[in-house]
Amino acid sequence: ALDKSKMQQCLEQCPSEVTPAQPATKPGGLAEPQKGTPASPRPEPAEKCGRIRGLRARMEQALKGAKPLQSPEILVKVYRESGLGGGASLAAKAGDAGIIKLLLVLAGQRVKDLFIDVLRSSSGNCRVHFPHLHIELQKRDAIALPGHVQVAVERKISNMEKWTCLEKAHVLCARHEQTIQYVVAYALARAKATGRFDAVWVSLGMDTGAQGHANAICCQAMDGKGAMKVLLYDPNFAPGQQHYVHAKKAVNDALPRIRKLLEETGITIPGQAELFGHGLQTALGTTSQHQGWFSSTIYTKQEGYPICGAVVHFLAVMWMAVGYSSALSNLVEVELALSEIVAEPAGKSAIQAKVAELLLDMTHRHAEAGPAPFAVSMCSRLAADKREWPQELVRNGGSITVCIPSQSPYTYKW
Repeated sequence: ALDKSKMQQCLEQCPSEVTPAQPATKPGGLAEPQKGTPASPRPEPAEKCGRIRGLRARMEQALKGAKPLQSPEILVKVYRESGLGGGASLAAKAGDAGIIKLLLVLAGQRVKDLFIDVLRSSSGNCRVHFPHLHIELQKRDAIALPGHVQVAVERKISNMEKWTCLEKAHVLCARHEQTIQYVVAYALARAKATGRFDAVWVSLGMDTGAQGHANAICCQAMDGKGAMKVLLYDPNFAPGQQHYVHAKKAVNDALPRIRKLLEETGITIPGQAELFGHGLQTALGTTSQHQGWFSSTIYTKQEGYPICGAVVHFLAVMWMAVGYSSALSNLVEVELALSEIVAEPAGKSAIQAKVAELLLDMTHRHAEAGPAPFAVSMCSRLAADKREWPQELVRNGGSITVCIPSQSPYTYKW
């Protein structure tokens, strides 16, 4: 018999139809003595069964319409061409050598903002805040946070005010633990200030040793009174895995300081960060089987395509698409529903097609003839930043050159 997932059990069983537990048997047919607790799992409440059933129906509807892929391997190609998976190159010239690194970090964030704005445009009536910030946990040389900048960013978090572009750049250049603390606290404060306080989504990159890997931090409202549950999504994580997850430890280590920074805002964070996932990236990849040389055992091997950022982006889009009007569904349940759908051949093909559609839309969006051309968008963002730069930097002149896959390089001069 095949073990069924929690969701499948929920869909097929109601509280009155649970099969009684049967005594376990030892080899040879002898029954194990009955334990004091029942062997069968407690059935899911009928209310939750109905909610999940409705969620899956809305999700299957949202997946319709994408053009089927001739070959799923095309996902890797369109992912790279979209720029979502990285591949940007940056260069800067300025009279003050000390500020060049800040400018490069700022320009790198503005490139990431191109894709954050795609999520913002997909949010519709959902009260989700997508800050123009990205937490990068890959190895890098940190720059000590100047004392006056630290005072300013902490005061603005308490007052739920906006940071300047250079304050953002300083925070992104700081030590990893400081970056996590300030970015998460600031994102929550600004979400409350802007009225988009049902959830906050922050993209996060980490180092796997060989390459970068995309995760996301999501803080979802628990009670409408300021309590936020912290969730950490890894597209390769699945229940039962025991491997060490650096991002979860880094976020949990930061939570005490984040709570301290938010004391005057009325925002609270109960408990610890919850890591969740059902290996969606792996499930979207290839499956192969082979037989052992000296046995009849059949081995199954699953390998995911290197499209982690696309899977994270896809989850965010689907999460917002399947809510009721402006009300968001539970993010963990949305991801669970996707893992059930991808386990079916037709569902896997539908999800692969939807992911490819989202990536192709990004490439078109930033093309010269698209609705948000890369050069025009970068010019607008950097020109807005320049209004906050020190006058000596502007007076001495300089330039920033940015290039992403599939688009012509753009140089901003001042």
